[in-house]
Amino acid sequence: MENNNQKLSKSTQLYYKQLITERFIDNPRMSLLFDNKRKNFKKNVFNLVNYCFTIALKLDGVFIARNKKTIVLFYEKNKFKKTLGDHFNYLKVVKGILLSNILKVLKNEKVVKKHQLKLDNFIYVWFIAQQKGYGGLDGLNEINKMLIKISKTSELPILFETSDNKLLNLYNHVGFKVYKELKGGEKTIYFLSNINSIKQKTSTQHHV
Repeated sequence: MENNNQKLSKSTQLYYKQLITERFIDNPRMSLLFDNKRKNFKKNVFNLVNYCFTIALKLDGVFIARNKKTIVLFYEKNKFKKTLGDHFNYLKVVKGILLSNILKVLKNEKVVKKHQLKLDNFIYVWFIAQQKGYGGLDGLNEINKMLIKISKTSELPILFETSDNKLLNLYNHVGFKVYKELKGGEKTIYFLSNINSIKQKTSTQHHV
């Protein structure tokens, strides 16, 4: 994996965790996980980001663009292993979910996994975030080029989901295709991959 930030200071890590949190507090999937009407909603989203960031950093899956305003968290499926500390961080995430909402959350995550491509191994993108108010595409383009480079070198496809249809044209431009759309409520989850450009066997055939 490619990681340009193995020696991030704690203060720098905190800065980017907060950046990602700020960008995802309006994400409908966050509202599903944690009730956005609760006082500690933002803290719960931060705990999830912290959990993902900590694991991604250990797996060489944190990449910050040269503009210092854009970041991606990702990991390779077959290298994903939780430590005791990771389980502790995950417990913090679970505590933020209302008991009355747990079944709904589990059902939603099960549905998402059901529609993901069935692959032996792949690169999964957790978060791509950019500082609020920054409208440049340089950071997103740099991150996409980096991910494509890793994908071609490792011969592993990249999988991720997004609810932001404004970015679909950009993703399509750099080689990612929507292979599934999952409609629910006011938002649609788009499943994307560059599987067509990577030699990878799937156990199940999917069609757009």
